[in-house]
Amino acid sequence: MAAFNAKDAAGCADLMIDHFVFEHPVVKRVVGKAKATRFIQSIFNSCRNLSFVESKIFAEGNITIVEFVLTLDNRVFTGVDIIEWKNGKMRAIRRSYRDV
Repeated sequence: MAAFNAKDAAGCADLMIDHFVFEHPVVKRVVGKAKATRFIQSIFNSCRNLSFVESKIFAEGNITIVEFVLTLDNRVFTGVDIIEWKNGKMRAIRRSYRDV
């Protein structure tokens, strides 16, 4: 979350396994660390102001659920990330959100 808030795509990538999977309502499915990093960088490039604030975090075993509010310039989204971990790195994120 700190790397995402800092618009640090490389820092986000450091937390991913090579075969990372990002499921997103708009792009559907991005497979691979390099492709996911490019997608995240495109989010960063698309806005001047970004804020990712987690409201609740639940963790059980290798699954973390994060409720969040994401602000990209003047657009606000609320949603949930379901993160699957493998050996201390993210294996997958499944994101669901709505535009507020």
